[in-house]
Amino acid sequence: KFLKFNSFDSIHRLTCVRTCSKSLLEYCLNTHSSKPFEILFNNSSIINIDVNILCTDGLPFFFHCFNNFISNDIRKIILLNSNMYIKSSKGETFLFYLIYLYRKNENKEYLNLFINILYHYPLLLTQRNQQEQTIIEYIEFTTSTVIYNKLKPFYNAIMDILIIQLKRNFIIKQFILNHFGYHLLIFFQNKNLQMTTYVYDLLCSLKLYKGLPVLMKDLMQAIIDDDFMKLNNIFKIKPDIFYAKDSFGRTCAHLAVLHQRYIMLKFICDNCNDVIDTRDNLNRTCYHYACIMDDKKSIEILEQSDGKQILDCMNFYPNDYLLNRDLCCKEFHTQDFPQNELEKKSSAISNYLKLAFYSSLKKAIENNSIEDIKLINDKIIHMGFHLKDFNPNSSLNDYIQGQRYIPLLFLALEHRSIASIKCLIELGIPLIGQMYKSKFTMNQNSQSKSLRTQPKKSQCIDVIDIINSLEDDIELRDIFKQQFVPIENKPNENLAKIEQEKDVNLEKLSKRQKIIKNFLTKIEQNDNEKSKTCILL
Repeated sequence: KFLKFNSFDSIHRLTCVRTCSKSLLEYCLNTHSSKPFEILFNNSSIINIDVNILCTDGLPFFFHCFNNFISNDIRKIILLNSNMYIKSSKGETFLFYLIYLYRKNENKEYLNLFINILYHYPLLLTQRNQQEQTIIEYIEFTTSTVIYNKLKPFYNAIMDILIIQLKRNFIIKQFILNHFGYHLLIFFQNKNLQMTTYVYDLLCSLKLYKGLPVLMKDLMQAIIDDDFMKLNNIFKIKPDIFYAKDSFGRTCAHLAVLHQRYIMLKFICDNCNDVIDTRDNLNRTCYHYACIMDDKKSIEILEQSDGKQILDCMNFYPNDYLLNRDLCCKEFHTQDFPQNELEKKSSAISNYLKLAFYSSLKKAIENNSIEDIKLINDKIIHMGFHLKDFNPNSSLNDYIQGQRYIPLLFLALEHRSIASIKCLIELGIPLIGQMYKSKFTMNQNSQSKSLRTQPKKSQCIDVIDIINSLEDDIELRDIFKQQFVPIENKPNENLAKIEQEKDVNLEKLSKRQKIIKNFLTKIEQNDNEKSKTCILL
């Protein structure tokens, strides 16, 4: 009787998440018995039990539906009433948790549910956790080859789901707006696939850095530069660009609050009101940001625009941060906000480059093939990136497909690839980088004496220290004393246009913007064309 009439009650207690109450559902979990759940979920008089409520372990209640004392029937009821976009306190969706469960126990039920959820909610693939990882990185960056191979069925399932989306123009566009577009290139490279002309043009825009990806970057830069005219022109070209996100899940509204661009924020609210309720990787809206910052002017603009009080991943509403300043601390990822938020460096580009090009670059360096290095570099440049976008550092848990990630310079030094070292420096790789090792386990066959004789203890190896210690290897040492003439990268025509048109009067659409507009118009006109087989080279 108590459970029936008090199913929505919560009993407060102090926890590591200080203001988080412990719900009645969580107390039922703690009994490790099926009886309370049978009472709650098998009684037709009890409806709308909130299975999405955050438990004190940082997981939504429905994440626990696979506990062995919960029956299959109750599990189905829980999952039917769950919101798959609800995240844990680490910003992870239920898909992350299913992979975590599968790593512990290869139960096909986890995989089947994963596929079923993705089939109905393909945009869940774009959701990132607190570390900017999608489930793609979560799988690819596992630290064990055995586990990576174990998770292959999930990777294959994602491929199958993505292929289905190739005829859904809206979904592919949303993938790109949600900073997931480059992952599509990894999955679809060199494959004969049926796709619409619209989708093909969108994917080509990523490979050649034109159209939508350019506008997305320009939009964010306009806010940083406080260039309202540029923002307004971008909006005229592509109004739905305001829904674009960066790798932290932040929209233009989040950035406008962070940079305190009040005129821009008001413009965004007036022209695209619902974007102010869009959430970042920790499910925080720009309203959360304004309250954490205690920015009264932003708060006033958002209140006038009917900004909603929405729960974030820490189970806090915007007003919770405003009324309880103790929440603005490291424990809740709000310490020194917004300075820390503005200074955060994204790892998304480096992660993409590692997934797309690291394996082939590693092979080229090991084979000392400068022609292959230059060819790969040309592809990277055409996409608007650079070799220096690869992370020059490697932490202890920095792995890709179960293998340790070794930064490019360290890799070239390890194999004593002199031609490759010269080539990398000429292509603009800076002489910086650190590699953390619990034990120095570089290849025993390494031809570089300095790498073979490092002490076997936990340490941080700096690339400069390695260079400075090359006393016995005169040929290798002399490379770093030379002055190199930079290799001229194959110019990206789109990037050149950007530089040429910086001084154009922004009161009129610039020549570059007209080109973009024509490009996007062409795409829209092709929207309804029949599907065709395309190969992304």
